[in-house]
Amino acid sequence: MASGTGRASSSNPHQTVRADSLVQVEPDHGGEFVVRPYSLTPPELGGLPAALAGEPKHVLAWVRYPAIARHVHGLALAWTPRAVYVEWEDAGIHRAWVWAPAVERAAAKQSPPQPAPPRPSVDMVSVRDTKPLVELINAHLTQSGSEFVTAMAQPAGPFGAVVFGSIEGHSVRLEFSTDPATNTCSLNLFGMTARRVLAERVTAPTFPEAIEAFPWAAAMDALDATTSE
Repeated sequence: MASGTGRASSSNPHQTVRADSLVQVEPDHGGEFVVRPYSLTPPELGGLPAALAGEPKHVLAWVRYPAIARHVHGLALAWTPRAVYVEWEDAGIHRAWVWAPAVERAAAKQSPPQPAPPRPSVDMVSVRDTKPLVELINAHLTQSGSEFVTAMAQPAGPFGAVVFGSIEGHSVRLEFSTDPATNTCSLNLFGMTARRVLAERVTAPTFPEAIEAFPWAAAMDALDATTSE
């Protein structure tokens, strides 16, 4: 580990201090008994000088506790040929000397992923909701002299509703549906006589936007064409 972290040399000088001057550091637990990790003693450090890291190195280190060893992600602050002075965070800042073979280089610790922003809730549609939607549709149809006349409406699964009616005497079905997975709303117009869709389904963030984007003129042309089939 010492060579891996850039031990002091003529080509890569580091400030040095006595290793035993870098003492163990533990969080203040206010008198509460907390099991402390072991740090190497001055005799184990051998009176060697420690090279101070110009920039702390990210490391993984095995730290001994009285009954267990823990693998921690921390920073190498200093090192000797036989030991590394490691800092890590666990309910506060810890610093301790561990044997060099128990330490290895590591990538910078990544911050925990930020929670995704809440997705806007999609418009849900019920039978009651279809009345104002049909009024919006008729506002578009009146531009071509047409009108949708409602006969009945009924639910279509948990996320949709269907309105049966007629346009210029032709039986049609308006299909409203939502997709919670994509937060989108869909509109479809189905010709009951020809038994086919009259225009490509339109999907948008809201039903008013889907109604605005729907190709009503093309759908009316397709509906008129069904009378000659």
